[in-house]
Amino acid sequence: MTMDRSGNAWQSSSPHERPTVWVNRIPAEATRLLRHRVLWPHKASPEVCVIDIDHAPHAIHLGAFVPAEVAKPWGIEVPGLDGKLVGACSLFDQHCQRVEVPWKEGMDMRLRVMGTLPEVRGWGAGGALIHRAAEETLALGRQVLWCDARQVAFGFYERLGFDYLNEIYDIPDIGPHRTMALDLSSPPQRNS
Repeated sequence: MTMDRSGNAWQSSSPHERPTVWVNRIPAEATRLLRHRVLWPHKASPEVCVIDIDHAPHAIHLGAFVPAEVAKPWGIEVPGLDGKLVGACSLFDQHCQRVEVPWKEGMDMRLRVMGTLPEVRGWGAGGALIHRAAEETLALGRQVLWCDARQVAFGFYERLGFDYLNEIYDIPDIGPHRTMALDLSSPPQRNS
């Protein structure tokens, strides 16, 4: 992965002719359609796919994009940005309180509502989002990125170096989860 010319986007391209994926900061509103399609289809509409702290001063929303011509008609258009949105996640200044953790408050960022469209699974969009989230976390002087991972994503997070912090628990209407964390105090090891 490399930084693009603008210094704003992480790019990943594969030697297997997968399209280039880049990651940019996006407004909270730009995450809603993807949240609805991928994470919360049980909700009434994209407009209600909101987290109460989406607009907090510390909130960071990231979007993974691919070239528009690759993602027709299923990619999501974000006004003012090139390409089509195919993945998104949000970062919040929230200390992990679900379990006892070995790090102090103020050393972690919470990764939430992470997802990619099914059409791009295996293209590196999820990995690019995590890489950028790790960079954003480190830039804030934090050392840990943690999340409540869905059971279907356990392997994805494991491959990227996340460790389990607890046993499986259920979130109503969504399903089984485990709390996972990535220690950024040393360079992350990628297991692809």
